Amino acid sequence: MDIPDEEIYNPCPRPNPAKSRIKPEDLPKCSTKKMLPEEYRFNVRRWRLEPGYIKPRKLFYGFGVDIQDFIDYHQRHQLPRPPPMDNRASLWHYIMDDVIEDLSAHCRFKLQRILPLSPKYDYTIALYNSHHISITELEDDEEEDVIRIIKERFGEYLAAERPQWFFLLMDSIH
Repeated sequence: MDIPDEEIYNPCPRPNPAKSRIKPEDLPKCSTKKMLPEEYRFNVRRWRLEPGYIKPRKLFYGFGVDIQDFIDYHQRHQLPRPPPMDNRASLWHYIMDDVIEDLSAHCRFKLQRILPLSPKYDYTIALYNSHHISITELEDDEEEDVIRIIKERFGEYLAAERPQWFFLLMDSIH
């Protein structure tokens, strides 16, 4: 049975870090500064020239958000209604994809939605990853514009937040 229109924007519970199996003290420390510590910098030259070079873990630089933040954004900016769907998870994914597409268009920069290793956030809206930042990094003024647009479009929730580095959840499971 399809989810009725009046239930599309029903609230989604936010993660409760106290109930998470992931404890902040167990996590590797991620920097809130854009400059990565040496152990996480990918050296393309060494990777090409040294057969034994092992790439460091990939990190993603951006903002931590919850499913509810995507739902609020979708509703606030009156993005097109999702097609009829019979389960909430599919509906949420559709909404999140719409939001990332809309936000990327407003920023004129390709953003990514990733699953971070975090007890506090469901997703990360990533500007960069640590393996490709040398190629995709924006000039400072352009990056400031992208961050300003993300904060404005998401509203009060992200207004005081700063981007930070996040580990990918899947890398931590293996």
